[in-house]
Order: sequence, then structure tokens, then C-alpha cells
Amino acid sequence: MISRVYYYNVLLRALVYALPLFAFGISSYILLGSVWLPSVHTVIPLYYVCLLLFTELVWILASNYHKLSSVAELFWEHTGIRAAFLSCFVTLCLQTALLVFVQGLVISRTFIVLSNTLLFLCVVAVRSFFRLTSSSTNWPRKSHRILVVGSDQYARRSVNLLRRIPFFHCEIEAYLQLPGQPVRVQDAPVINAAEPIQLDALDFDEVVVAIRAQRYLQASSFLENLQNFGKPVRAVLDLGPRLSVREKLFQVGRLQMMNLAVSPVESFAYTALKRTFDLVFAVLGVVALSPALLLIALLVKVTSPGPILFKQSRVGKHGKQFTLLKFRTMHTSSPAEADTIWTTKNDPRCTSIGATMRRYGLDELPQLFNVIGGQMSLVGPRPERPYFVAKFRTNIQEYNRRHCCQVGITGWAQVNGLRGDTSIPDRLRYDLYYIQNWSFALDLRIIARTMFVVLKDQNVY
Repeated sequence: MISRVYYYNVLLRALVYALPLFAFGISSYILLGSVWLPSVHTVIPLYYVCLLLFTELVWILASNYHKLSSVAELFWEHTGIRAAFLSCFVTLCLQTALLVFVQGLVISRTFIVLSNTLLFLCVVAVRSFFRLTSSSTNWPRKSHRILVVGSDQYARRSVNLLRRIPFFHCEIEAYLQLPGQPVRVQDAPVINAAEPIQLDALDFDEVVVAIRAQRYLQASSFLENLQNFGKPVRAVLDLGPRLSVREKLFQVGRLQMMNLAVSPVESFAYTALKRTFDLVFAVLGVVALSPALLLIALLVKVTSPGPILFKQSRVGKHGKQFTLLKFRTMHTSSPAEADTIWTTKNDPRCTSIGATMRRYGLDELPQLFNVIGGQMSLVGPRPERPYFVAKFRTNIQEYNRRHCCQVGITGWAQVNGLRGDTSIPDRLRYDLYYIQNWSFALDLRIIARTMFVVLKDQNVY
């Protein structure tokens, strides 16, 4: 069973990873008249090879995050066309960023658009092929003979799910009934566990233990006898409706541990994809907004005495403190006052232009440098002052969970109207939703909504 799943998983992964090469080849043939670029005199082949290697790296990360290369996720709705589109969109965005930063890289924009379109069509076609062949009765698959330990409703349900595994066909040789267990199965002979001699007459390939956890001690002696047959023994593991083992088992030294609170922000895709996106777009933002940054800095300097930038300690990822940068919007005061007093409506400490800057979030723009430095992300829970973190952590349950991911310039709570002097428990609820449901698409959605929210939000002072 496991070898069959591994085989098809490797096959699907190899095909999905090879698709950028195929898309590049077809695009080259359509636009340039040849798959072999050294024979085309109108382009520099080395540039296209560099783009292909970069695309392959990005595609591997994106397709892994969206489960495009996993047989285990093949039949989940969220890994269909939508996942293929998001992976191709991420690839296209990062290709565009590469061309912006490496200006000497001369590559046809039409080529990039066409190759990504073909990449999208190819990945949809490959996954559709795997779906169709897995459900086809004509697909050449060896039938596995299974001995099931258990004969009750739990065993019947497990067998029904077992028969629905893609690329795997099984025949139930017999059920092994434990003492006191009811019989709820009818599709194969039922053998009483007290008569193990009958097992010698069976011809089976694997053993599947389909009993509830509380019966494992009762079945331990029978499982030892089954191992003497030299056949693989698998167990159906049911941890309840809120827990699954997928992506939660990991090895630490000699310990095998299970993470019961895993979330997308603990994944490699979160670390790599989000950091790449943050760095690229923060640098582009600084370059594009440099005239506005200089103008705001000049206005801050001439309208009130004091420094242009306001620096304050904030709590970031994993509770580590960092120095947050903002344009100064208030008259200078002691650090103790700034760190412990909440900003209110019509706050007298604001300068003549400070209230306007805070209203439209212009004071937050220097935090792009925090993003470049790695202390913040473009999107994430807003970082709070250490004084208030200590206070909220004591009074609000689970408040500290928001620090398990990178803090951000904008967040899910902020685009849902929770900016400024608003409910902290409500903010926490939205922050925790973001942590448990993070995706690159959600980040893009939050960034798009931010520009509209700042124009109409009345909660910011």
C-alpha cells in the first residue's frame, strides 16, 4: 500500500516539477521557431536559461505549498484549478520582479506570459489525468489482499475509506474478530481471534488494524502473532475530528513527536515565499515612494521641532523586541509617556500634520525599512508596545499566540475595521484567524483591501 502511494507520489511530483521546462520549450517553439535556443540568433540563450532556473526554483516552492505535487491532496477541492492559478501567479510575479531588479536581463514579455499560461494549462491537465486514471477500472493495478483486525462499525467504515484510496485496489481476505466485538461486516469471512490456526490457510499481503485506541492493549498479543507472518502491519489512526497526523509528525533526536497546534505560519512555504515577497515589494515600495518619503520627512521637520523619525520598542515574532520606525506625528515627550499612554481621538500631543498622517497611515511608511531588515512583514498582526503586551497577556487569554508569526505593517484585523482605539479581543480573534488560515492569496487580499480601508476608516487617531 505504502509503496504504491509513494510510487505515484514520486511520479506526480516529477511531472509537476518538469512542467516549467516543457512550457518553456513549447513557448520557444511558438515564438522563436525552435526549441533549441542556441540556434536562434535573435535572443541570448544564457538569459533564458537563467530565467528557467529561477522559474524552476520558484515553481517548486509554490507547487509544494499549494500541494500540486502531492497525490495525498489530489482530490481536495482547494488544490484544483484555484491552486494551479495561484502557483502560476506567484511564479509570474516573481519573474516580473527578477526582470525589474536585473535590468540587463533581456527577455520577451510575451514569452513570459505565454509560458505561464502553458504552465497553468499543463498542471491542470496532468492532475486531471491522474484523477481520471485513478478512478478508471481499466487502470492496470495489482490487487492487494488485506486481513483486517476488527469486525465492528469502526472496521467497516475504515474498509470503505480504504477502498476509496486512489491508485490502490484491495480485496478483503478476512476480518479478525476480537473478544466481545460485534460483527458489522459482511463482505468477507470473519475469524474469531481465539482460533488463530485459521489464519494459516489465508493468503494475504498486508494487515490493517482497524480498531479503536482503547482496544490496542487487548489486541497486543494478537498483533505480535500477526508480525510472525512477515507481512506489513498498518494501523488506522483516528485522533478525533479536530486532529490529523498529516504534516504533524516530526523527529527530534531520538524522539518522535506530534505537533498538535500546527499552522501554516510554521511551514517552509511561509518562511521562504513570504520573505521573498516582502523583500521584493518592500524594496520596490521604497524606490517608488522615495519622493513621497522625502516630502513627508521635510514636512515633519519644518512643522515641529524634534527628530523626523519616531523610534519605539515593539514586540515581534516569538516575543522578541525590535525598534519600530515611524514618521513622528506627535510633539516630543519622555519615552515612558510614549510607551504607556494610548492614543485617543483629538489627542493634543499630535502635531499640525500628525493627525492627517495618522489618519491615512502615512506615518507607517518607514516600516518598509523594518520589512527589508527582517523585523516585520508587509502583512501580519500589528506589533504592540511591551507595556501593553504584558498587560494584555495577563488579561486576555491566548493573546501571546499572535506572536508565533511575523508582525506586519497591515493585517487581517486592520482591514476589517479594527484600527486605532478598537477592541483588543476582537483584534486577537482576527489575528488568530490569519495565523491559522495564512496563504499567499490572503496576503494579497489584505494588501489590496488596505488601500481602500485607509481612505474610509474613522477609527484611526
